[in-house]
Amino acid sequence: MKTKFTLILMGIMLVNIFPSIAQEKVPLDSRVRTGKLDNGLTYYVQQNPKPEKKVELRLAVNAGSVLEDDDQAGLAHFTEHMAFNGTKNFEKNELISYLQSIGVSFGGDLNAYTGFDETVYILPIPSDDEEKLRSGFLVLADWAGGVLMEEEDIDGERGIIVEEWRTGQGYGQRIRDKFLPVLLHESKYADRLPIGKMEIVENFEYETIRRFYRDWYRPDLMAVVAVGDEDPDKLEALIKEFFSGLENPENPKEREAYKVPVHEESFVTIATDHEAPGIQVQLYYKHKALPTSTREDYRNILKRRLYSGMLSQRLDEIRQKPDAPFIYAGAGYGNFVRDLDYFSTSGAVAPGKASIAIQALIEENERVAQFGFTEQELDRVKKSLMNSAEKASKEMDKAESGSLVGKYVSHYLEGSFAEDQQWRYEFYQEVMPQITLEEINALAKVLVREDNRVIVITAPDKEKDNLPSENEVLALFDAVDQKQLTPYQEKLLAEELITELPKAGKVISSEKIATVDIQEITLSNGARVFVKSTDFKNDEILISVTGKGGTSLYTDEEHLTASNAGVMVNVMGVGDFSPSDLRKVLAGKTVSLTPNISTYSQTISGTTSPKDLETAMQLMHLYFTKPRKDTELYEVYKTNQKTQLEGAQANPDYQFSKALNKILANGNPRAMGIFDPADYDKIDIDRGLEIFADRFSNAANFEFFFTGNIDLDTFKPMLEQYIGSLPGNPDQKDEFVDLGIRRPRGEKERIEVGTDEKSQVIMFFCGETSYDRKKAADISYLGEILTIKLIENLREEIGGVYGVGASGSMGIQPVDNFSFTIQFPCSPDMVDKLTEAAWKEVKKIQENGPTEEDLNKVKEKRRIAYEENLKRNNFWSSQMSAVRTYGFEWDTILEGKASIEAVTVDRIQEAANSYLTAENLLEIQRFPAN
Repeated sequence: MKTKFTLILMGIMLVNIFPSIAQEKVPLDSRVRTGKLDNGLTYYVQQNPKPEKKVELRLAVNAGSVLEDDDQAGLAHFTEHMAFNGTKNFEKNELISYLQSIGVSFGGDLNAYTGFDETVYILPIPSDDEEKLRSGFLVLADWAGGVLMEEEDIDGERGIIVEEWRTGQGYGQRIRDKFLPVLLHESKYADRLPIGKMEIVENFEYETIRRFYRDWYRPDLMAVVAVGDEDPDKLEALIKEFFSGLENPENPKEREAYKVPVHEESFVTIATDHEAPGIQVQLYYKHKALPTSTREDYRNILKRRLYSGMLSQRLDEIRQKPDAPFIYAGAGYGNFVRDLDYFSTSGAVAPGKASIAIQALIEENERVAQFGFTEQELDRVKKSLMNSAEKASKEMDKAESGSLVGKYVSHYLEGSFAEDQQWRYEFYQEVMPQITLEEINALAKVLVREDNRVIVITAPDKEKDNLPSENEVLALFDAVDQKQLTPYQEKLLAEELITELPKAGKVISSEKIATVDIQEITLSNGARVFVKSTDFKNDEILISVTGKGGTSLYTDEEHLTASNAGVMVNVMGVGDFSPSDLRKVLAGKTVSLTPNISTYSQTISGTTSPKDLETAMQLMHLYFTKPRKDTELYEVYKTNQKTQLEGAQANPDYQFSKALNKILANGNPRAMGIFDPADYDKIDIDRGLEIFADRFSNAANFEFFFTGNIDLDTFKPMLEQYIGSLPGNPDQKDEFVDLGIRRPRGEKERIEVGTDEKSQVIMFFCGETSYDRKKAADISYLGEILTIKLIENLREEIGGVYGVGASGSMGIQPVDNFSFTIQFPCSPDMVDKLTEAAWKEVKKIQENGPTEEDLNKVKEKRRIAYEENLKRNNFWSSQMSAVRTYGFEWDTILEGKASIEAVTVDRIQEAANSYLTAENLLEIQRFPAN
C-alpha cells in the first residue's frame, strides 16, 4: 500500500510540475544586459568580439505608419528620411559626410526602415576611437529627439520620396493593392502602407509631419540596442548619458495596438493585371498572433515549423511529377502584422490550371487531416531543425554583432523570443523527442479551418476567362470533402550516398605557403588542392572548385545545350538520388553543393560543416562521376520553364531585360540567354549529359579550394579517397576559347516597355585594356567615390532619384578588360537632366580629381572592411581563387593596407580620364511604351 500511495503521489506531483515548467518564461540571451531609463526608454547591451573594433547600434521606435492620422499617410516614412536631413548636432548632409569619413557608408551600413508598427534606425560604428563611439550615440540621440524638420529640407525630400514610391510602382503594386485590403480585412493596416499617399507627401503642411514626430518619437516608445566589441558597462553608461535627457510629452497620445477583425466567411480575391507575368494561387488561413513568452509558446511555434516543413516537402514532390497541378508550391506559418499570424499554402500555376492547383492544395491539407504525416517525414524535418540549432550553438562565440542586434529589436517591438543559441539547442534536445506525430497531425484541424480564410488568385488579364469564379473556388472545398483520398506513400531510400568506396589516389606533394598559412596539395591524378584552415567559424567549411573551359569549347549549334548542362544535373540529381531524394538523405546534415557550367569555366561551390565534410566530399565525387539521367524530371522542368517564359512576355521588367541582353550581346548568339520558350526545344538532354561529363572528366583540369575549420590530418585521407580517385590527366588540361563576345561601345539605345511613368538610365563604359592590379583598384575606388557625388547631387540637391550608384572593375576573361557602370531609376521627364548631371560629376573628377576628403572616406571604409575580412572564411576563399586566376603572388592577400594607402587623387583622376569616355560608353535609357 505504501508503494502504491507513493506512486500516486509522484503522479500528482508530476502533473503539477509539468505545467509550471511549460509556463516558464523563455530567457533572454544570457549575454545581454537590459534596462529601462527613468523616462521609459528601454535598452539592450551586449559585448560581442566579432567583428573587432565595431559596435552595432539600433534605435527602435515603436511607431510606424499605422499610427498616422488621415492627413499623415506616408509621414512616418517621411520622418525616417528627415532624420538624415539635419538634426540638433548635425546640419543637413553633415551627418552622412561625417559618418562616411569614419568608414560608415550611406545605404550599405547606415540605413533605416519604416513598417506598419515600427521605425528602425541602423548604425554600425567603429569603437576603436572614443570620439567615434560617442558620435554614434550622439547620432542616435539626435534621431530620437533632435530632428530639426526645417521647411527647406522637408521640401527637398518630397521629390526623393516620390522617386522611392515610383520605383515600387508596377503590376506587383497594382495587384497588391487589390488583395491586401482583403487580407487585412477592415483594419487600419489596410489603409496605411508605409510608402503612403503621394498627394499627401507632395502637399502636406510642415506642422503635420512635426506633429507626428512630437507625438510618437518619445523615450517611452523607444529602445536602444548596442552590441559589439566594447565593455558593456561603458555602453550602458553612454546610453544613460545620451538618452536620459529625453522627455515624454505632458499628455502623450495612447499607443494603440491595432487589431485585424476576424471573419466567419471565406473571402476570394481574383486580381489580374495586363503586365502580370504568371498565375499564382494562395490559400491563407489567418490566426490571431501566437504568444511568444513561455516555453510552451516556443514549443507551439516549433510544432508549426515542423508541420510547414513536412507539407512543403510533399508539395515539392508533387510539382516534380508530369502534369503536376503547379509549377512550384510551398507551405509556411508566418506573421502579417503584430495582431495577425497566418498558415498558407501557395503555388505558381500554368495557364488553365488555377482550379486544379487550388484543389490540389486543399487536397494536401485534407490528406494530412485524414491520414497525417509519417514518422519518417517528421524525423527528417526534426533532424534539419536540430542541425540548424546545433550549428548556431557551435557558432555562438563566433557570431558577428550584426547578426545579433535584430533579435533584440524584435524582442522590444514585438515581444518575440530573443534566446541565446545554446539555450535553443538544449531546448530542442529536450523537447524535440517529446513532440509526437499525433500532436503534429492534430494541428491540421487547428491550422486549416473554414473561418478567417482568404483565397487569392493573381494572374495576367488575358487569363481572366480561364480563372474560376469566387463561387467555383469555394465549391472546390466542398468537392474535396466528397473525394476519397489515399494516404501519402513514403519512398524507401538508401541511407548512404556512396555504398562502395572508389579506389583512393595519393597525395604526392604537400607544401605550406607560410606567409598566408595555406596548404597546397597535389594529388596523384593531377588535381591541385588549396586548404586554408581557420578558426573564424567553428562549424563552417566553404568549398570552391574551378576548372577552365566552360561552354566556350562547344559549337554554336550546341550552345543552348551546353549552357543548360549544369542545370540539367541540378534538376535530375546524381547517383541514385533525385534532388528530392537527395534532400531527404541529407536531412540533418550541413551539405550544400551546386555544379555549374558557365561560358569560360565549370565549377562546384557550396558549404558544409566539419562533421559532414566526408558527406560533402562524397556528393562532390558523385557530381564528377555519376550525373543522373531522369527524362521525366527534366521534361517537367522544361515545361515549367516554358510556361513561366510565356507568362513573362507581357511583363515590362522582363521585356527590358530581354532587350538589354540583346543589345549587350552585340549580335553574338553565344551571349544570348533564353528568352524564347521555343529555345528549350532545341536542348538535347543526352548531349547535355555528355557535355557535363566531359567538363568534369579530368580532375587535373580543376583546382579545389577549402576554407574553414579543417583538420588537415583527417582531411588528407578524404582528399585521396574522393578527389584523388577521380579520373585525371595532367597532360590534357583545357583552356577556354575566346568567343568574341564584346559589348557595343559609343552607342545610345532607347528601350520602351510598360505603362508606368518610370524610367531607368544605365551608362555602361567598357573596353579592352591591359590588366593591372593598381588600375583595377583605381577603377573600383572611382566607382565608390562617384557614388558619393551622385548621391549628393542627383538625390540630395536635385531630388530626382531615390537610389543611384556607380561601380567599376577589371577582368581577364576572355581578354583583359574593364567595365564601369552608372545607373539610376527616375521619372521619364528627368532622364536628360539627370544624365547631364551625372556627366558633370564625372567631368569634375576628370578635370580636378576627387577631393582628398572623398578619397579618404572610401579608404577608411576599405580599411575597416579589410581588417574585418581577414577573419572571414568567404574572404580567404575568394582571395585564394583570385590568386590562382590572376596569377598573383600569395603575399598580395596581406598587402591590403598598403594597397589602400597607395591610392591617390591623381590615380583616380587618371582612371576617370582613361576609362569614362564617350567612345567607351553604351548608354541605355528605359521609357514607358506609351
